[in-house]
Amino acid sequence: MRIPAAKLFLAGVLFLAGCATVPKPREFILPGKELETIQSSVSITARTGEKSTGGRGYLVYQRPDLFHLVLLSPFGQTVFEVFMNGDRITCLVPSKDTAYTGLVSELPDGNPLKNWGLMRWATERPPGEGPKPGVRKCTGPDGRPELVTYDKQGLVTQKENEWGERVVYGDYEAVNGVALPKTVELDDQRGDTIRIMFDEPEVNQSVDAATFVPSLKGITVLPLTAFQGL
Repeated sequence: MRIPAAKLFLAGVLFLAGCATVPKPREFILPGKELETIQSSVSITARTGEKSTGGRGYLVYQRPDLFHLVLLSPFGQTVFEVFMNGDRITCLVPSKDTAYTGLVSELPDGNPLKNWGLMRWATERPPGEGPKPGVRKCTGPDGRPELVTYDKQGLVTQKENEWGERVVYGDYEAVNGVALPKTVELDDQRGDTIRIMFDEPEVNQSVDAATFVPSLKGITVLPLTAFQGL
């Protein structure tokens, strides 16, 4: 029996309407569950002095200090990659077949990547949950004093040290039971800022170790001090 096209169309509309009403299961923060890895699309905005740049890409992180950031063009090509392992950073520019490697501290002031070194501090475990909302003076893992601000749930909303460096965490959500901020803002003592926004992050999934190792075959490798930007 042939079904009229009008009935098929109506059935399709009703099916889609039904799908649209299915709510997304709500996730909850599980006590004691911590961030170990993250893989996420990101939007990044960097401000240095009066200059501001931004873009979209992908970020992979594995505790305690492995990072891989990929910045993409509007058409999806890789424009720039950053690999970070502890204090060592490698910047890869595929269009120039060139990479720059060295310590984060070797980056010149005014380089937007200078703030990227704060990511390690931003992802360090806080010194215990806040028993009540407010500001606590704590000692970080590196022994430096810092001020940590907690909200009513005991989640860290801001960290600041005596050098004027600051990390601000915003819009927490539960992802795989982990409390994850949707935005992270890194500010240094000069007022330079990097703002990261996460989009559909995957948390605590396995990550291939090769993800954090740059492929430098056929690439000219220069000292990080030679990096002047894209």
